[in-house]
Amino acid sequence: MTERVSDIADRLGPSPQLLRWMPWAIATLHAAFVLLGGLLMGAQPSVAIVWSLLALLLSSALWWLAIQVMLRSMRAQQSTAAGAASTRDADVAPSPPAEPTGTYSPRIYERMVASLPDGVVIIRSGQVRFCNAAAGSLFDPKGEAPSVTGQWQPYIAPHLRARETERLDRLQCGVISPLCFRHVILLRVDGTPFQAEVCELLLENDGYHDVLLLLRDISESERMQRELEQANQRLQHLSQRLMEVQESQRRQLARDLHDDIGQQLTALKLHLQRLRLSLAHEPALAKLAGLLSDAADEALGKVRSLSLALHPLQLETLGLQAAVQWHLSRFLEAAHTRWSLKLEGKTVDLSPDVALVAFRIVQEAVNNVARHACAGRVDVLICRTDDALRVEIIDDGVGFDVRAARARALSLGLTSMEERVAALSGELNIASLSGVGTRVTVSLPIAAHPRTTE
Repeated sequence: MTERVSDIADRLGPSPQLLRWMPWAIATLHAAFVLLGGLLMGAQPSVAIVWSLLALLLSSALWWLAIQVMLRSMRAQQSTAAGAASTRDADVAPSPPAEPTGTYSPRIYERMVASLPDGVVIIRSGQVRFCNAAAGSLFDPKGEAPSVTGQWQPYIAPHLRARETERLDRLQCGVISPLCFRHVILLRVDGTPFQAEVCELLLENDGYHDVLLLLRDISESERMQRELEQANQRLQHLSQRLMEVQESQRRQLARDLHDDIGQQLTALKLHLQRLRLSLAHEPALAKLAGLLSDAADEALGKVRSLSLALHPLQLETLGLQAAVQWHLSRFLEAAHTRWSLKLEGKTVDLSPDVALVAFRIVQEAVNNVARHACAGRVDVLICRTDDALRVEIIDDGVGFDVRAARARALSLGLTSMEERVAALSGELNIASLSGVGTRVTVSLPIAAHPRTTE
């Protein structure tokens, strides 16, 4: 952009304002020389006057150029001074805040470690070099001791000191790698032991390999876990005992029905038959005796059926195969459901506990099929190996949601199967697919069974 001399002179201040009129003075001098030269050439033309006039014009042009150079120099000096002033202003003005770099100062890290909820202990050559407040409270809950200091060995349970000391030495030498979540028994300052969860870390500092231990007191959680396990054992024992009592009552009730009521119904039936024969001369009474005899026979059949359902005598006398076959024929044939029973291995010498649980599993599964599955076929497989008895019941029914049934805990049959299998340390797996069917698989160990059912 072209800049006028007047504008430059205005920025230069009061003294350089004289340069503002310099071009006008030179232009006026040019005009005066031209007028004087014209007058002299008109009055007395000569070569000397021409050369003088040219010299004056040339000198005025040189003055113009000199003034331009001077003005440019002054402008450059002004720009330099302005730059220096802005630099000084920049040095004096407060510096803007530094942008965050994503790192913290070492003191912030120290405060973080000191305020951690877990105990932090740093050990070098068996000596405690650092201990945060949480570790101090861990070893001294009353806060009487200032901190954990000195040798680390006295804070370890006596029977673990040699092992833990050797482990620290091997860690510092790099022979072994640090582990996370070890359980170690430590001692408080008053000698009380507590179970601690320890996480090991290695730190390099001043040419040493320090061991950093993250400590957490898990005594309370361990105690709660032990109590929960004991409660579960008591519940399992109670459940097993209830099943034993239930089986005993069923067996006693089945015997009473078969031996007492069944015998009485049989005697009643025989007497009615004799009465019907003795009343041959009274047809009406003979017919009534016959009806009563048929009713007694029907009641006798129901009592026998109920007695066998409560406790199948075939299981004790003929074994598991006969009992399962009787149950399948009794329930599935009445529902017009095809069925098959396949046995692999001998089941005669099974213990009463294993045979009873296997029969109850088949009984419950088949009852569920008859009541809910709407199945057209049921296949039962009983396989005896050297160390286990495997029972598998497969149907092609409508299936059901096993997870939802277990979550709702509404199926007493499913709960009963699980408890019976768990009592013998067995495994129960139920797989069901809607529209495809259900597979119930039970594996019962037979190498060692705790005791027989009374």
